[in-house]
Amino acid sequence: MPKAPAVQAVINGWMLSWGNPQRRSALYALVKTTVLIGALWEYVWLWHTKFYSRQYPEVALSIAWSLLTVIAGITFAQIGCSAVLKVRSMRLRQSHAEIGRRLTEMLAEFIAKGDFEDELIRFARHSTSTFEECITSALLNTRGAAHVRLCELPAMSILRDRWVDRLHHRDERERRYAVEHLALLRDPQAIMALEFCLEDASEGVVASAIRGLLRMPGYAERDKLIRSLPSRPYLVRVLTAGECAEQDSGDRAFALAARPPQTITIPDRRTTLLLRQQELQLRALAVEEAIRLRRTDTTRVSCAVLAASGPKGRGLLEFMAASGDAGDEPAEALCGALAAAARGGRT
Repeated sequence: MPKAPAVQAVINGWMLSWGNPQRRSALYALVKTTVLIGALWEYVWLWHTKFYSRQYPEVALSIAWSLLTVIAGITFAQIGCSAVLKVRSMRLRQSHAEIGRRLTEMLAEFIAKGDFEDELIRFARHSTSTFEECITSALLNTRGAAHVRLCELPAMSILRDRWVDRLHHRDERERRYAVEHLALLRDPQAIMALEFCLEDASEGVVASAIRGLLRMPGYAERDKLIRSLPSRPYLVRVLTAGECAEQDSGDRAFALAARPPQTITIPDRRTTLLLRQQELQLRALAVEEAIRLRRTDTTRVSCAVLAASGPKGRGLLEFMAASGDAGDEPAEALCGALAAAARGGRT
């Protein structure tokens, strides 16, 4: 009796653990593998009973030939499918590149002359992925009047509605994709959709929405949005740090440009000149001290080299120390060399 609650708890934990997505995917893979092995074994048995059992009386040899036949069939089928898929993917890439070039040409003609509106609308409705890629590349590579002209494309309303619908998608990547593309438009009509994404459960989507709103021209709630950033999660603050820095630098530059120029009075100029003169004097003293130390260090290094060069060098140091022209450096180097030789047992 005491074991019943423990067994019940284990069973309940086991039942709850199957709600884990990784465990479900592992069970699904196990079921697929079992079904595949069963189907392959059925083919092996058919080859054994229908063909190889008549050729080879031994069951083991017949089943071995059946296994080899099934394996060879699977191998050749994979090679054939791989070749077909490679050819198909190559043709799709070529077709995609051709459509992309054609779309790029039409977009350039629309920006320059306003042509191909109907063709671009047709592409936006039917060739969805290719048109979105070309539009994204064009939005990233255009500036100024060309960007404004591109946003005025009638087909943009189709893409805008499609991206707004993606904001309610269950997948986080789809929502972030839609937010980033709405931000590229810099269209005031997308402000409400971006503000809706500020309450999204994903921090990446929120950061993308904040960046898009800060880059939106004429956004009235920019200061309020910047003041709300310190209270947001750490990842959002990190992902939006660049936009906030650009905004702060732009505001600072505007304030400096708007500030009236300051005039320097005569006492300020005299003080500046005195400070400059003192600075130059200190620099001159520092240069002289460096030259003196360099000369001293050069003499000391030369004496150390002579002390390490052998008996001839030590004899020259004795002569220099006796003359006294080079200061105390020869005597110090000679004493150091003799002490080192005594410690090492050398004469």
